[in-house]
Order: sequence, then structure tokens, then C-alpha cells
Amino acid sequence: MTRAEFVSLEKKLLPVLPGFAIKGSLIFVPPVRKLLRGISFEGSSFDKASFYINFFVFPLCVPTEHLYFNFGNRVRKRNGGDRWSKEDPKLVEELRDALKQQALPFLSRAKDLAGFAELAASFSSRNPHTATAIGFALARASRSNQAVEVLGQLQTQLDLSVEWQRAIGDLSKHLRAKLITDPEGAQQQLEAWEGETVRNLGLEEFR
Repeated sequence: MTRAEFVSLEKKLLPVLPGFAIKGSLIFVPPVRKLLRGISFEGSSFDKASFYINFFVFPLCVPTEHLYFNFGNRVRKRNGGDRWSKEDPKLVEELRDALKQQALPFLSRAKDLAGFAELAASFSSRNPHTATAIGFALARASRSNQAVEVLGQLQTQLDLSVEWQRAIGDLSKHLRAKLITDPEGAQQQLEAWEGETVRNLGLEEFR
């Protein structure tokens, strides 16, 4: 699937996605503030006709340079498969039904940061990214005491010999200290990270 083909397909799906916008292979809920809630289309190495679809949500105040699907899932067919094909004559009809039944109910559970924190808690607590996202979201929602507690617990589950976990540890430790000593400064830092993430994702025009 080419980028143009994805956009063409996405336009046909918009009738069941009121209020969503399109940016390349991404359909998402604007404005892009605090949370990114979206549906991402990606090609498959299986063949040029196949593709996958992920629905997801994440807090923009967690610095990132790319989309990630830690908090989401694949859109699946009625038979449980997750690989779609542009050659399926009933593709649009079946995708519309799948998005209504799978993606929309999921995304509606995280309309704000508090909703995201509750939703994220249903994902694996053994994954450090879970506590990181919850802690940052609570901090951005001005729930400083809860954020401090979550970020403190996060430090105990990190393996600091692993580079990416050490990076998470440094970032969350910095935010936790700010929340304790300078809550206003912590919000400014979170806003700055949020803006950085939006720029990295190329979504500034939708803020």
C-alpha cells in the first residue's frame, strides 16, 4: 500500500469517524493537545496489497520521536486475523464495522489525561513504559501527589544496566524532583516536552 492509497482509504472511512482528521497514514482526533488518539495504517512485508491497522492513545508530554502503540491494539477481522488487503472487495464495509466495534470504544475511554491513566493501568505493569506514561499523564493533569508516587515506584522496577530503561529513569527522576520542589516548573517542562513531541510527529498544524 502506498501513502496515497492509504489516504484514499482513510477518506472512505471518515464517515464512521466523525471529528477525526487525516495526516498521511494516520487518522487522529484533533486538536492535538495533551493526548494523541489515533488510528495508524502500515504496510506489510507479506505483499504489496496487505496492511495492518493500529488504534492507540498516548500522552504527548512523554517525549517521543515517533508513534508507538504500547497503549492500543491491532484492528482485527471477524476471523481474528489482523492482516488486511486492499484487494478485498468488501474492505471498506468490513473496516468501517471493525473500527466502530474496536477502535472507537477504546479511544472513547481516554478522552482526557485522567481517563488515559485509568486505561493505561489495564496494560502490563511489568513494562516500565506503562508507569512512565501514567506518571507523566497524572503530572500533566496536575495530580502531583499521585504522579510522585507512581514515578517513585517506577524507579524500583527499572534495570539501570539497560540503556533505554536508564533513560526513562533519568527523565522520570527529573520530573519527580520538579513536582516536589517546583510544581509550576514541572508543568512548564511537561508543556515543553509536549510541544517537542508534536513537532517530532509533524502535527503542529493540528494543535
